[in-house]
Amino acid sequence: MITVGDVYKFLDRQMPFASQEEWDNSGILVGSPDMQVNKIAVMLDATPTNITKAINNGVDLIVCHHPLIFEPISKLAADNSVYRLARNDIALIAVHTPWDKAKDGVNQVLANALSLEHIEPLKTKEGGEMLRLGYLPSPMSEENFCLLIKQNIGIPFVKYVSTKENVRKIAVCGGAGADFADEVARVADAFVTSDIKYHQFLHAKDIGLTLIDAGHFTTEDMSMNTLSVKIAMEFADAKVLRLKSVDPISYI
Repeated sequence: MITVGDVYKFLDRQMPFASQEEWDNSGILVGSPDMQVNKIAVMLDATPTNITKAINNGVDLIVCHHPLIFEPISKLAADNSVYRLARNDIALIAVHTPWDKAKDGVNQVLANALSLEHIEPLKTKEGGEMLRLGYLPSPMSEENFCLLIKQNIGIPFVKYVSTKENVRKIAVCGGAGADFADEVARVADAFVTSDIKYHQFLHAKDIGLTLIDAGHFTTEDMSMNTLSVKIAMEFADAKVLRLKSVDPISYI
């Protein structure tokens, strides 16, 4: 019999939950370690739509990237996602920053998707070894590198600030990582991340860093395919469903 605790322990070996950032809320957020598991759903976000799919598919455990609970809950209405999970005996484990840092997690998958070579963790003051640093096979113009990003991760467009003719040494941080720009600028030509604010683009220009916004969803979601496969290989007696999230941002 597989339990929520078994899955948690496996995930903890892959990405120690003790490594999560202080502000994070990863781990078992809904349910008990003793709950039995026959079906596991893996997803980026436990959205109401994905929770409905999980309920309809008889899922016992959701493994998602972003925590469903960040702030204290003041009430639980009938349509609240946490209430719906509890009512349907579905546990939830969030893997957020531990999966960002994992050796084959969010940022390793992103670096691989961008065809980087000689990839290694990039240690930063605040994020530990969350980021990845690697090299393009040969120097590329900023424009061609942006085209490669669009093609390889499936985003209609990227936003970037131009600082140099060619780039080769690339840092990546799936999700919102622009706060690491100063540290990245010391070692890399370009930095691929997301959720970049206007003043952060201006600052990148000042410090000579090609800063590229490739979208929060697109820089993280593909890594959940990797995690889904890992869980399925470890728990052959359970059925593992990969429930795709949908980018909430529309492009025109």
